[in-house]
Amino acid sequence: MTDGKEAKYKVGMIGIGRKGAQHAGAYRLDPRTHIVAAADTDEENLEIFCKRFGVRGYTDYKEMLAKEDIDIAAPILPVRPNPGVVIGCAESGVKGILCEKPFAATLEEADRAVNVCKANGVKVGAGDLDLNLPAYQKAKEMVDAGEIGDVLSIQYNDGSGTELSGGFIQRFSIIRMFANWAEIAWCIGWTTDDAWKDHDQGGAGYFRFVNGIEAFMSRDDDARGRGFVVNGTHGVLRNSNDVIRMYKSPATGVSSWETLQEVTGVFPESSIRGREGTTPGKRDIIYESDGWQWPGDRQVASVKVFVDYLEQGLDPPGSGDNGRKVLEMAIGIRESHRRGHTAVQFPLEDRGLRMIPHQGRMEYKKPQMGRDAYMDQMAKRVKDDLVKL
Repeated sequence: MTDGKEAKYKVGMIGIGRKGAQHAGAYRLDPRTHIVAAADTDEENLEIFCKRFGVRGYTDYKEMLAKEDIDIAAPILPVRPNPGVVIGCAESGVKGILCEKPFAATLEEADRAVNVCKANGVKVGAGDLDLNLPAYQKAKEMVDAGEIGDVLSIQYNDGSGTELSGGFIQRFSIIRMFANWAEIAWCIGWTTDDAWKDHDQGGAGYFRFVNGIEAFMSRDDDARGRGFVVNGTHGVLRNSNDVIRMYKSPATGVSSWETLQEVTGVFPESSIRGREGTTPGKRDIIYESDGWQWPGDRQVASVKVFVDYLEQGLDPPGSGDNGRKVLEMAIGIRESHRRGHTAVQFPLEDRGLRMIPHQGRMEYKKPQMGRDAYMDQMAKRVKDDLVKL
């Protein structure tokens, strides 16, 4: 952990409940970042957070931004207030913003937030993203280097559950990454519920990128388990239940499934989630030395990658622009269903289209759950013998 004395970037947390505290734990582990202040309208959460991290607290994030010298703003908020707060942070003069997913509920909100950040020269990341895990970053590097030849298609057999814009946004981001961040030409899709409702729901579909790469998204898991395959002209990259494997043809010979050979010694033998994935079929709970729950490999990687790109003056892989484009993918699936499963052209013309996340993502959870239930979940993030809330 860093004590902040040598840290290059000062971080201001905005929204420091269950998920916000997890993000903060990752910033504390990165030697380049130091949390100097936090803001939350929930004074109970604010008191717990400030005691843990030893920082100044504010009930108004704008007051925090005005009084503190913040380099990175970290708004970890429900979807409803997120776009407005991202804009407020961008206009305050910060260098970077790393928020959560979904980025917004409407394309119009996402457009405005991205445009304001761009106009102010602010780098923005949207989401705690799988694609930031080291194994995915390595896989992307190898695919870009031509290890499996030219990418032809991406197939996801990892069902979308009930959240195209909530949970499945992570998968859309990976699809975009291995499609080399190309623009989408059109899509065809269907949803699991009433397509004429604006609420988030499950679905499946097909995307055609302008570079010719195809992406197929299945509704359910199959015998291979949850995961995806990136198909190239001379090999494949496979993820099954968070275990990555790459197979490619020998330097000489004709490409076929029978001739593919595994690339060994590159990817983890077990789950790419590292410390979280040591027990098959479950996510292990690991505690830090101060008694608080380990923020998780994915969260630590997301902060690291964001700061890496910020130092280079570049947009991170899971950028704000990506955040609006994966939202557009989710909405495009539904719009195709509404139009009789016909092809929907991108970008979508109607920027007023929306996909309302499940209530637990759209609004603050404590009033929904009740204070006692919420605080009980907070308490589960600490070891009773070391920490008392």
